Amino acid sequence: MSTSHHRAVRALCTAVAGLALLGPAAVVAMSEHNADRTLAQPCVNGVVPLNPYVVNCNLGPRPPKIRGSAPDAGAIIACRHDPVCLSYYVNNP
Repeated sequence: MSTSHHRAVRALCTAVAGLALLGPAAVVAMSEHNADRTLAQPCVNGVVPLNPYVVNCNLGPRPPKIRGSAPDAGAIIACRHDPVCLSYYVNNP
């Protein structure tokens, strides 16, 4: 077989695999029955590691963020074991 034929087969297989992975997710997201579940919520039920900007439903309301001020509880929990993450959250907007 020629090299161009191998490339065409490889591209076709990649396209089919991509559709097989993304197709069911698109069908579920587009169905009317699941429309109420796919809407964005104002907060997350849990903590996203290394992302202190995510609003957590389990913690109290966040105070206004002021550069250099003490971090809130969500930032402390999300940035635990990583001082660079916490420093970035405190010192940057």
